[in-house]
Amino acid sequence: MSAKPPAIPRAPAVAAKLEAAADLLHTLEQDVGQFVLDAAEGVPGAAKRLADLRTTISAAQRDVGELQQALALAEKLDRQSAATDTAKMRGDQFEAFKRTLSAREKAMAAVLKAGADMAAAYGEFSEVTLAAVTAVPSGAVIPQMAIGPGGVYGPAFGPCERLILAECWRLAPQREDGIGRFVLPFARPESEMVRDKPEAMRPGMEELRTADAAIIASVAAQIDKLNAAAMRVAELSTATEARSAA
Repeated sequence: MSAKPPAIPRAPAVAAKLEAAADLLHTLEQDVGQFVLDAAEGVPGAAKRLADLRTTISAAQRDVGELQQALALAEKLDRQSAATDTAKMRGDQFEAFKRTLSAREKAMAAVLKAGADMAAAYGEFSEVTLAAVTAVPSGAVIPQMAIGPGGVYGPAFGPCERLILAECWRLAPQREDGIGRFVLPFARPESEMVRDKPEAMRPGMEELRTADAAIIASVAAQIDKLNAAAMRVAELSTATEARSAA
């Protein structure tokens, strides 16, 4: 159903007629002096012309008075119509406003659901991080290293909160109006390098995998050294036992 167009104002047309009637009355009144003078001086036909002018002026005055009343009524009706149209517009705007709030609630429900999923996933991440600490091969230690360029994302083997914040910053969507990005309130990295160039950041999982690969390489190297040292001790012990037996 199409929207009803706003009513055309009625007062302007009446105002134009009133202006024309007032101009005519003014013109007629300019002739009164001459007509009265002619009648006073006994100019032939002047008395009749004066009587006719007075009748015409009386009709013109009546027209002006009536049009003034009509204009006042038209202006009142126009104000009422404008108020009705404005009320209708506000009602439509209010319905649209309520729809946006409904959409906002739906979007926030998705945000909070994502937050719940993230909390559960982070709990799982924390559990496996603790499990990894106890799973370090005997004699080896987890090396101290940081994630990201210049270690801006913090320790690689820990809560990784800065990595998570940086990833949230990197993925912040552009606003539809083109002036900025919608960033999660808690996702503003401290590093100006990261803050100013989110498009240049590597995905967080790439950074974590790079760090994990470095940790694995370090632990592997430690194991190789421990195994080599243990083998040397074993070989030395075997040689000592052989000499003792001889």
